[in-house]
Amino acid sequence: MCHNESFFATDQFYASALHVLTAIEIPVHTFGAFIIVARTPKKMSTVKRSMLVLHFVGAFVDLYLSFIATPVLTLPVCAGYPLGFGLVLGIPTAVLVYSGISFVGVMGVSILVFFEDRYHRLANRHGSNGTRNWRRKIYIIFHYILSLVFILPGYQTIPEQTMARIAAQQIIPCLPADVLTRPGFFVLTIDNTIPCLCILFLVVFVVLQIFYFVISISMVLFRTVAKSEVTNRLQRKFFVALCLQVFVPIVVLLGPVLYVALAIWFDYFNQAGTNIALVVMALHGVVSTATMLFVHKPYRDAALLMLRLTSKGTVHDSVLVGRTIGAQSLVL
Repeated sequence: MCHNESFFATDQFYASALHVLTAIEIPVHTFGAFIIVARTPKKMSTVKRSMLVLHFVGAFVDLYLSFIATPVLTLPVCAGYPLGFGLVLGIPTAVLVYSGISFVGVMGVSILVFFEDRYHRLANRHGSNGTRNWRRKIYIIFHYILSLVFILPGYQTIPEQTMARIAAQQIIPCLPADVLTRPGFFVLTIDNTIPCLCILFLVVFVVLQIFYFVISISMVLFRTVAKSEVTNRLQRKFFVALCLQVFVPIVVLLGPVLYVALAIWFDYFNQAGTNIALVVMALHGVVSTATMLFVHKPYRDAALLMLRLTSKGTVHDSVLVGRTIGAQSLVL
C-alpha cells in the first residue's frame, strides 16, 4: 500500500515545518547562548566553556538540518534530495549528506567530551600533570576526527546514479517518478549495510563511553565525603541537572530514530512518516536549550527575569539563598 496522498508527505509541508522551526531556533539558541555567556554564576564557571561548546554544536546541527540542508529522505533506500539553502548555493547533495552525518557525529562526541571533562575535574580536583593533559588532548582530538570520518566507508561504494535511480524505483514501487528527477536527488547506496554499520559503530563506541563516565561521576559523587553534607547534596543535584540537560533531548530522538531504523530494516516506505520523524528530530536543539534553561536554577531565574515572568526581588532573594547554602561551591 502506498502512502503518498497525505499532505504530510509533500515537500511543501516538510519545508514549511522546518522553516518555521528555523524561525524559532534562531532566537531560542541565541537567547540560550547569551544566558550561558552572561548569566553563568561563578559556582558554575568550570562548566561554562563545555556547556557553551555543547550548546553551539547542538544549535549548529539544528540550523544545518532545518535551514542549510533540509534533507528529504526516501527510506528505506539511502537516498533523497535537499530543499534548503545549500541547494540554492549549489552545494552537491553528496557533500550535504556527508556533512550532515558528520555533524551529528560531532554532536555525539561533544556530549562524550562534556562528561569526560566533568569526570576529569571531579576525579583530579582540577589538578593534572602534563602527561595526563596530553593524553586527554589526544583522546579528544581522536574522537572528533573519528566523528568526521566514520561514515567514509559508506562513500566508497556510491553507485552510478542513473542505475541507482532505477534500482530505487524497483525497491520502492510507490516512489513517485518525479521524485527521481528532483534537483539534487542522490542515492548514497542501494544496500544499506555499510552506512548502517558505520553509524552503529560510532553510536555504540560513543554511547558506551558516555555511560562509563556517567557511572564513574556518580561513583565519585556518592562515595566522596565532602566538607559538608550540603556541598555533597548540591554537587549531586547539579550532576542530575546536567544529566537531564543532555538526556531529555535524547529521549525526544528515540521515537524518530526507532522509526527510521525499522523503516530501513523492514523496507517500509511512508514519506509522510519519514517527514514527520525528521521534523521531530529537528526539535532536538530547541528541547535541549529549553531543558538547560529549566533544570539549572541560575539560568532559569535569569531567563524568567529577562522575560519579565518573575520579579527582580524574587530572583535576588533566591540568589542570596543559593549563595548562602552553596558557599563551598557547587562545582568542584
